[in-house]
Amino acid sequence: MQILLRLYFRVSIFVFIGLCGVQGQNLYTKIHIGAMYYHGDLTPRTIGLSTGPARFSWGATLGSNVTDWASINARFMSGRLTGDDRFSLDETRKSRNLNFTTPIYEFGIYTDLKVNKLIKRLDRYKVRLYITAGLNFFRFNPSTTYQGKSVALQPIGTEGQTMSSNDKKPYSLTAISRPIGIAIEFDLTKKISIGIEAAPRKTFTDYIDDVSGTYVNYDEMMAAGNYLGAQLSNRTGEYFGTDNARVPTGTLRGNPSQNDWYTHFGFYIKYSFIKISSSESSKNNEIIDGVIKN
Repeated sequence: MQILLRLYFRVSIFVFIGLCGVQGQNLYTKIHIGAMYYHGDLTPRTIGLSTGPARFSWGATLGSNVTDWASINARFMSGRLTGDDRFSLDETRKSRNLNFTTPIYEFGIYTDLKVNKLIKRLDRYKVRLYITAGLNFFRFNPSTTYQGKSVALQPIGTEGQTMSSNDKKPYSLTAISRPIGIAIEFDLTKKISIGIEAAPRKTFTDYIDDVSGTYVNYDEMMAAGNYLGAQLSNRTGEYFGTDNARVPTGTLRGNPSQNDWYTHFGFYIKYSFIKISSSESSKNNEIIDGVIKN
């Protein structure tokens, strides 16, 4: 994993430097505003389209049109993801009583492919349709609220990662995701465009929500001196207002066979650094003068 991250950073730096050196007429920038949605073990339903609540996200892109149908982009995005068993429609999952929130900071390299090149009739409607895909490096840090305070979950090992008797290791707070989505774009002026985009991210971690594998028995965690881990691993007792629940070590806590996802949906405004020729500029001035005179 560390080798992949180092390689990714080197490629990212190379692409970013390359974009900065591209001629101005090929460059553009985007400002993104939208929402992020979490998909994982703490969504209301177990089906794939179930999501957590929408949380605000924003970002910025520097890109270049490599050809008239393809572009390459360097993008930073920031957002937040949340999930909570209290929204579950299944009573068993609701009584599990787990919840989390995490910030998301991602940097990615994207390629946008213009579908208009294949479906020419889209040009009639003066819109551009893109398929966007890439690779993100992102950082997260799940936490929960306990006794009125925010508690970071990874350091306490809610699935026994900090116990010497357990072969699990603490999960990394950095991971890679693979986004793929669509964007619809149209022009406001010669240089300014607006667009709508939706791009799910398949991640290579199952711990964005701190839930993946199995429980460790409450008494075992207490005996190992992990008080917070014991309290926050199984919160069923809080739900029913009883003593801490005790389940055998190895009882399923999440779904380890499927990694977490998250989706960005939002709008962007795009500014293209194109040069308007002198003939075009004169023509525009004539039009403006004509409007004023009339």
